[in-house]
Amino acid sequence: MNKMYKNWQSQMDNITLPKWDDLPKFDLYMDQLIAVVNEAVVPLGADPVTKTMVNNYVKNKATFAPVKKKYQTVHIADIIIISLLKPIFSISLIRSGIDAVTKQNFPKQAYDEFITLLVSKLHSLAQNEPINHFDDDTDELLSVIADTIVDRLKANNIYKSISKH
Repeated sequence: MNKMYKNWQSQMDNITLPKWDDLPKFDLYMDQLIAVVNEAVVPLGADPVTKTMVNNYVKNKATFAPVKKKYQTVHIADIIIISLLKPIFSISLIRSGIDAVTKQNFPKQAYDEFITLLVSKLHSLAQNEPINHFDDDTDELLSVIADTIVDRLKANNIYKSISKH
């Protein structure tokens, strides 16, 4: 495995994401919201969030409109989740998934459970030896891509099944 990938893999052990209680408890203006969200998601390689993106999320009902141009803790959590999931799922599927999960748990609990699980999986990247031993990086890349496709198909079908309840 090449050195650059190994370096990235070891850096995953230091990744942290804010839990609900770590998010600001006061209303934020757009620029503040963007700064808080980007501080969380950019270190993971997610695209930086922009004002246009946030406005589109509100317009497309991925998150609700701000109150007097101020965003609350739930907005921050929504936009962090959307930022992490949008390369994989459509905005409407993300929203229906959030709604289905928060129907079972309070938003704070659901958000914290997701963040805990994600951080745990990121940390395990740095701590575990790969199960499969590939001859080269290309073989491992193909395997990871295949896993991604299978996992996305599974996730899409789980989303569909829970959003119909």
